Amino acid sequence: MIIWSYRIALFILLFGMSALIYGGNALNQLFDKAVSGVTLIGIVSLFIFYFRQPPIYKVAAWLVALGVIGLVLESRHEYGQFVYSYFVIKRFAYCGLALLGYVVASRAGILKIKYAVYLIFAFYVINQLFLGQIFSYNLTSESRSVTSNEALYLVIPFLYYLVSYLKERRIMDFLLMLFTFVFIVFLLHRSVISAAVVTIGVVAGLSLMGKLSTGGFPLGKTVATLTVLLILLAPLLAMLPGNKMNALWENISGILDPKEDNTGSWRLEQSEYYLSLIPDKPVLGWRYVGYDRGEIMENEDFPEKGTIIHSQYIDMLYNYGAVGLAINLLILLGTLWVMYRRNATFSLEQTVLFGFIVSGLVYAVSYQLPVFFWGFVGVGMYYAYKKPDVNQLETEEVLELDNYESTPELPIYKSTHRYD
Repeated sequence: MIIWSYRIALFILLFGMSALIYGGNALNQLFDKAVSGVTLIGIVSLFIFYFRQPPIYKVAAWLVALGVIGLVLESRHEYGQFVYSYFVIKRFAYCGLALLGYVVASRAGILKIKYAVYLIFAFYVINQLFLGQIFSYNLTSESRSVTSNEALYLVIPFLYYLVSYLKERRIMDFLLMLFTFVFIVFLLHRSVISAAVVTIGVVAGLSLMGKLSTGGFPLGKTVATLTVLLILLAPLLAMLPGNKMNALWENISGILDPKEDNTGSWRLEQSEYYLSLIPDKPVLGWRYVGYDRGEIMENEDFPEKGTIIHSQYIDMLYNYGAVGLAINLLILLGTLWVMYRRNATFSLEQTVLFGFIVSGLVYAVSYQLPVFFWGFVGVGMYYAYKKPDVNQLETEEVLELDNYESTPELPIYKSTHRYD
């Protein structure tokens, strides 16, 4: 019963903090209350689970806790109440959910990334097909049927099938990887497209550094499969309306030239304004003063107070200064460092989570990191310390031997080593 309580808590951290399970409605009141409530639990957990954290997270727990206490005391001193704005406090404390994610994951039993992949696709089928959101989409940025935060989820199945294909050479994994990437492009969130492309380089880099037991890239099989696909899909591609495809390409090309892009230029103007204010309060940021000023960009959906800054880096620097951004980066880079240093060879789960965290660093240039992302960061730290499964080690050893024996000019070597 206890282990299922942790599994439910992990599900809430990884999926309950996303509009994906609220019918894709980012303005759902229940969604907002869930984020606020879980963040408060995350703040309390900094103290309760402090001694169960790995060393880097212990340092982060101190810093986040001191920051929250400082914001409460500032509120009391400046405004006569302990919580003048929970908005300011929770935005600072989002990163602390990575620490909670680590504790929950370490007690939730056996975790498999493929379960997350199944859930992601299941929620997309429900929202896009059953709820009919995809039918209002016209391949333009104005008609997108899913937010960028929810689109970021798709990097996980993309990485999962990419690494599975490299490890096991199954054509089905390659097709699912290709389908996921095409779907990411189709949804037209350029920051997610960029993040997915970068993860390909991450996987390639890990392979070159000997962190992946993949046996090399199956170039021949890949080229042959792509050729067959192009032949089969050529008639369908020719039937696509040219104006829609041109509009799709124009939106994607905004990655390279945001000044000429409608939404890209909007974000660029906003970023330049807030960047100009950061030097006035570079260490601790504007905090409550910035909250009272509100957002400079007028929008009927924006509240009167608080900022809706797109970039995670600029948001942290403006609201919480270099200290706030440093805490974020300590958790993100610290998790990546521990994963890399503690594991001579990455498992499938470790590779996917490592790549997903790196994708967040890219995504954060244009958007604030989703709250659920921090939960996955904590799961990444859990996998950094988790010993590989015995069956997985034996399977990868057999795959390596198969690749080794398939080379005729080399002597055949059969391992008798067993993992106890």
